[in-house]
Amino acid sequence: MDERLGRPIFVGGMSRSGTTVVGKHMLNKHPTISVTRPAEMWFLTNTGGLCDLVDSAEAGGLSARLLFHAVRRGNLSPMAAFRKRMQGFWYAREWWKDGRNIGLGKAVTREQLDEALDRFELGFDADPREAGRQLASDIIDPTTLRRGKVRWVDTTPDSTYRIDTLHRMFPDLSLINMIRDGRDVAASVVSRGWGTDDIDKALRMWGDRMMAGHEAMGRIPAGQSITVQLEHLVGPDGSSDYDRILTHLQIEDAPKMRQFFDTEMTSDAAHEGRWRQDLSPAQQDRIDAEYERICDRLRVAGVQIPI
Repeated sequence: MDERLGRPIFVGGMSRSGTTVVGKHMLNKHPTISVTRPAEMWFLTNTGGLCDLVDSAEAGGLSARLLFHAVRRGNLSPMAAFRKRMQGFWYAREWWKDGRNIGLGKAVTREQLDEALDRFELGFDADPREAGRQLASDIIDPTTLRRGKVRWVDTTPDSTYRIDTLHRMFPDLSLINMIRDGRDVAASVVSRGWGTDDIDKALRMWGDRMMAGHEAMGRIPAGQSITVQLEHLVGPDGSSDYDRILTHLQIEDAPKMRQFFDTEMTSDAAHEGRWRQDLSPAQQDRIDAEYERICDRLRVAGVQIPI
């Protein structure tokens, strides 16, 4: 529909790789771009979410993954499970740090959400992609427009791994895929309290997600995604990556955004090498060896890895 906002931006990649600082804190300062509210639209890419519904519908039947998710939540219908999740956890989810609501309630009232879901369900069977894009527009566009902006950016890390499905709903999207040294990612994940506390498991997860992102990006036009390494972006030569982002998004530089980049996105912010803290030399050697093994596997597959 013509009144919908176009050219959405997704900043994805493994958690703890810079998605928030690039999308929520930097791009949000551009006069044409607004971060979504909340900054991570989980309903798009979470299990049982919009991408799963669209994939299942276009495959011609329910996937075992989607049906299992629905039954696990007490519903025989994945659509009913999706609606329940939209009205429940995704609407009023709490931030793990202090319990603040960071759900869809920041963007729409319950009445507005119900209207959007009714519209979505009515149109889904005829055109899942169109219905999905309209649902996203009904939820995201109003807050973007209220801020006087014309594009939105979502910072959900999983966007990279679901970018092929997202592209079918948003064919004019742009993706910034953030990458970071997997050892620092793993150490950061285990320190947060919401993921695994096993650094070896976190490191393997990093490798699996690097591979998944590479494969998903290979299924969309090459010009619609770029990969940016956090350590390079905040390093002494980071201006080249900053300029790449401007070119990729087809936007002009903006004073507030440039000021944030120059003053806040420093090498200290990347905490490079922090993973070595609290580990014995023997443990560091073991992690190094495992990391190199994972990187070798990724290189063979053609995956761009941090250097």
